[in-house]
Amino acid sequence: MSGVSMMNQALPWLMAIGMGVYQGVNPPVGWLRAVARGLETNSTRAILLSTAALAFGHFLSMIVLLAPVSVVIAVLLADRLSMMTLMQAGSLAGFGLIGFGLYKILRPRHPKFLARISPDRPVRWAFCMGLTHCGSPVMMAPMLINLILVSAWVAAPSTVAPIFGAVLIALAVSAAMAVPLFLTGSAVAIAVVRRFGLRAITRYWVNLDLGWAVMFILMGIMGLTMG
Repeated sequence: MSGVSMMNQALPWLMAIGMGVYQGVNPPVGWLRAVARGLETNSTRAILLSTAALAFGHFLSMIVLLAPVSVVIAVLLADRLSMMTLMQAGSLAGFGLIGFGLYKILRPRHPKFLARISPDRPVRWAFCMGLTHCGSPVMMAPMLINLILVSAWVAAPSTVAPIFGAVLIALAVSAAMAVPLFLTGSAVAIAVVRRFGLRAITRYWVNLDLGWAVMFILMGIMGLTMG
């Protein structure tokens, strides 16, 4: 495997993990609801269950988009569609990410319908949050295309990537974001409830939405570079 191929394979995984960590420290996405649940019940278990529900909702939002995309990629490869064509599709998706990132900078507000979801439906809330405001699945789509192409090429340049393998990659990418989200969000929520208290929320609150929008732009640029 060449150094370029290794880099192309490593970067998407590192970005997925970084996205999970970033989401985990983001108050409205990763841990604020868990803090509320922990203060209500005075239970670490309740905090962990809350952050697990949020992470699972984000995981589902990733799978809903990335699994069908992975199937389509594998089918196109099975039809011997040129890898260059799919790489160009990844580049177009990169332009889409840049555009979405610019949109989030100009319109950073959360979708209003999220406020209508009951607080006792954290999985549903996180699922909708991931698909709309966060856009994590959209962000990882170009990276998924690259991972499947590199995987197919490394396996054998003349063969195709099986659908099952492509879906496994989509599942792994989704988990690579959801697990760090759970771990980071849980750690921050437990620290706030057990050690720092509510004053830490007002004293150290940071709005990370701008950074998330910038990450979209950076991911789009990376997708264009890798394509």
